[in-house]
Amino acid sequence: MTTATIQVHLDPDHLALTLGERATVEVEVFNASSIVDEFRVELIGPEVDPIRPEWVTAQPARLPLFPNASGVVTLTLDVPAASQLLAGRHIIGVRVSSTSDPSTAYVEELPVVVNSQPAISVHLEPQMASGHRWVEVDAVVRNLGNVPLLVRLSASDPASLIRYELSRTEVDLPADAEERVPIILRARRPLIGTGTIRPYVVAATVEDRADEVGAEQQPYVEGARAEGQWHQLPVISGRILTIAGAILPMIAIVVAALILRPQPAPVDLTGPIGFGVAGTVESVDVRVGQTVLAGERLASLHRTDALVALDTAQLDLRRAIVDLEGIKTAKVVGDAESLLTGSENLPPTEFLEALGEQLLDTANNALSVSSTALTGLSEALSIYCAGAANPGAACANPSYPLGPDITAALATEAATNPAAKAVIDANGNYRAANTTLQSVTTLLDQVRQLVEANGGTVTEGPDDASAAELAAALSEQDQQAQAEYELALLEAQTQIAAAQLACRAAVQNVGRTVLRAPVDSIIRSIDIAAGVELEGDAPAITLERVDGRAFHAPPGQRPPSLQDLPEGVSCPGSIEELQQMDSGGTGTTAGGTTGGAAGGGGSGGAIPK
Repeated sequence: MTTATIQVHLDPDHLALTLGERATVEVEVFNASSIVDEFRVELIGPEVDPIRPEWVTAQPARLPLFPNASGVVTLTLDVPAASQLLAGRHIIGVRVSSTSDPSTAYVEELPVVVNSQPAISVHLEPQMASGHRWVEVDAVVRNLGNVPLLVRLSASDPASLIRYELSRTEVDLPADAEERVPIILRARRPLIGTGTIRPYVVAATVEDRADEVGAEQQPYVEGARAEGQWHQLPVISGRILTIAGAILPMIAIVVAALILRPQPAPVDLTGPIGFGVAGTVESVDVRVGQTVLAGERLASLHRTDALVALDTAQLDLRRAIVDLEGIKTAKVVGDAESLLTGSENLPPTEFLEALGEQLLDTANNALSVSSTALTGLSEALSIYCAGAANPGAACANPSYPLGPDITAALATEAATNPAAKAVIDANGNYRAANTTLQSVTTLLDQVRQLVEANGGTVTEGPDDASAAELAAALSEQDQQAQAEYELALLEAQTQIAAAQLACRAAVQNVGRTVLRAPVDSIIRSIDIAAGVELEGDAPAITLERVDGRAFHAPPGQRPPSLQDLPEGVSCPGSIEELQQMDSGGTGTTAGGTTGGAAGGGGSGGAIPK
């Protein structure tokens, strides 16, 4: 190619470039002017991810030429392997310019194909997970190469005892991109002991997409794998049994001491009264020397922290109830699968009808549980968004369950923000409930097809004989599995009871944020002021009874009727009570909203018969 004063020829006229390897091109320059001139040769472009000057060496750096004379400049291109120059077809400019007259220049195009160099990495977060019936981990896949990749994921363990639920099995990864793929692991829990360490592997195979960008595909691309471990906790911990055996005698001694201890003697005619809960004083509504009637407001604390604690307690209780229902549903599904696959011949149609009717009831219950879990996720998200200084994508009408980008962002603040952790837990709870619902409906469809193929139906209740036969068959299941199931139920019911107690305590603490006079009294001293931080057992106001009788009111002890309990708040103990609370709109949050499902992914209605 030529200009009026410069002619350029490239050898070769196109280039194949592999990262980490050297490439050269000879540039022949002809001086067509009438003066002695000196020329400089350099590479420019491409538009996306341009060649850096430090990667190019020109020899010689300047080329002096007489009129009508030519010379050669050798350009050496050393692109580092770690440069991430994108694979595909690019156009690089070879620019030849006069040093005597910089406006005199010519650019010759040099087609370049950057060869693909695919590479990936996979790691697990967390690498060591701990949980009971199931855990959720993230497989973090990163494209380390310079070409788009299709990554296929799979998971396995040496003993094949873990069931894996991958949110995606295929991931399209642009160059230098990263994706998180949530994986749920499930396995039968050990009965007693310290638990079981279950090793597993997540493997990634790779397909080079170089042809999409005009480069040549690699015939073989090495995949990657990540090893993880799941510490699965037992139904009953051996440590718990040891501790229980040690503390039971101590508990008996303490109970006996409480029963037999003498009643305290009456104190003098004055006594202190306190809130019984820690917090910041909001107002003091009385003065020293004032006479107050029983029930009259004396002072108050800020309620926000107490309301947030109540919201958290209600969410914990909701998760415990949904977990219990998940155990029941999983047992029905497992028993049904065992009956269908345990023998070569299918059971009679009447038997299958009874099984189908039971699965239909279970499916409708699983649908209700999924809806309840969705309500819990919606409430947790409402609480998080109400207190978020900079609400992100999680507060912008997301679909449910929450995607990996949102959960990853929440995970970064979960250690310091209980509301963010509550959202992550509720999301896992909803995801598990949805998975259970899908399992039972799939099995129901299978049984329904078998029944209808034999002229039967699952829309009517089974007769007594078929129901008795089904119950007998279910009772013959593995006794060890049945024992584990009953212990799992007991543990879940214990967790519900503990969560109920925590919820009721949180309700009482909300009520204690307002201090009222327990009896007709005279204010003798005030030990608090607005803005002061109080401990839970700190005395606030000293009273003297008007009738002159001894005053028995240790800090924090007041008649329940004098507590300002939040209206419409309950601590349900079963899925039925929880659903009744949701339908009646009685669940409250710190922001004053009522519990209810919102956003995408919700379920409603009933399983069709």
